[in-house]
Amino acid sequence: MDLALFFRNEVKPALGCTEPGAVAYAASIAARHCPGEPLSVALSLSLSMFKNGRDVGIPGTGGLRGNRLAAVLGVLAGDADKGLMALEHIDMAVVERAQTLLDAGMVTEEVVDGVPGVYAAVTLRCAGHEVTVTVAGRHDRVASIVVDGEVVGGEGMERAPEADGTLHGGASCEPSASFTKPPLPAYLEELRECDFAQLWDMAAGIDATLEQELLRGAAMNMAVARMGLESGWGLGVGHTLAAHAEAADLHARIRFMAGAAADVRMAGAPQPVMSSAGSGNHGITATVPVAVAAEGLGVSPRVQAEALALSHLVTGYLKAHTGRLTPICGCSVAAGAGAAAGIVKVLGGNAVQAERAVASLMASLMGMLCDGAKGSCGLKVATAAGEAYAAALLGMDDRGVQRPEGVVNPDIATTARALARLSREGFAAADAVMVELLGGGKH
Repeated sequence: MDLALFFRNEVKPALGCTEPGAVAYAASIAARHCPGEPLSVALSLSLSMFKNGRDVGIPGTGGLRGNRLAAVLGVLAGDADKGLMALEHIDMAVVERAQTLLDAGMVTEEVVDGVPGVYAAVTLRCAGHEVTVTVAGRHDRVASIVVDGEVVGGEGMERAPEADGTLHGGASCEPSASFTKPPLPAYLEELRECDFAQLWDMAAGIDATLEQELLRGAAMNMAVARMGLESGWGLGVGHTLAAHAEAADLHARIRFMAGAAADVRMAGAPQPVMSSAGSGNHGITATVPVAVAAEGLGVSPRVQAEALALSHLVTGYLKAHTGRLTPICGCSVAAGAGAAAGIVKVLGGNAVQAERAVASLMASLMGMLCDGAKGSCGLKVATAAGEAYAAALLGMDDRGVQRPEGVVNPDIATTARALARLSREGFAAADAVMVELLGGGKH
């Protein structure tokens, strides 16, 4: 597998939550093709995109939230050339204008069935024109640009089974009834076929360039965690836990540092984080526990980089099975599993112990639901980080899951397939109920 390609595509900076970021990106592209004053914006979103953008803060807005705001900001001032960081340079004057348009009912939002987990169609109407831009499959993948009924750009839409997140429901959806998903990238197809020993060996084989990039990403996320400790952003999970913890308690420090970073991100701070598998919170969960453990135990930068690589690879491996956005909390079962494996590397363990730690982590957190990106994600990230360290300790002591325990198997491939099926089939009803509880009807 091309490791450089994997890390270039799966581990990169993101400003704010990636779901409203994708909406803003699509809206900024639509604005390029729709001259004149905007008249209306209509959002058609998958359930996952809806719930992950509904209550999360938008950077640079003073704490304002939601996909609809992200869409208007993208139309008014988004920079499409910046992709998921399209809103990087907005100012409060634009925010105030966007809020006025929202209050006037300019934006509608609805959840649609029959689409991948990552799906957002933004339809912008201006004088005499209508433009629909669809992002699908990945947050920064533009599937189509339709101007006045004519396709003028995009990577295309296909009808196929959903490998990168199963289809939500079976009905056709507007504005494109022919859509499902793009193929899974070749490097993720290769990753899906690896066993754990191969993941371990790939992490040990990173070159000097990747080593530095991985350390830079961890430093970026640690800086965000320190922001969360200083002023108690959002729910103040990390700030509060830190105030009641012993400074020398590594387990507690892993928990509160990860929670603090998620606090900052979910509150909408204008501070980028290094993401993993398309998610900033996944990136925080995959890196901060490993970095805190490496710092606390005084290991070399090379060992830390290999541990970070392993964490990202395990996260990517599991997300390649389940899809980008799922009913199950990926920070817990995917990035948390990655962190458990990475911490074993930091502790001086071997591949067998690391795979056992992954199984123990998943046995603990398999059932944690994703009910959208919001302030309380800080609680889930802190929990995942703490459980990752506990699972790593079990692995190092040659304890934890060593035979099938419920749906969890010591073999990562078997458990990944079970996780994917649970997410695709077992929690389908949970998604349907969630859209009702979250008010996902058209509004």
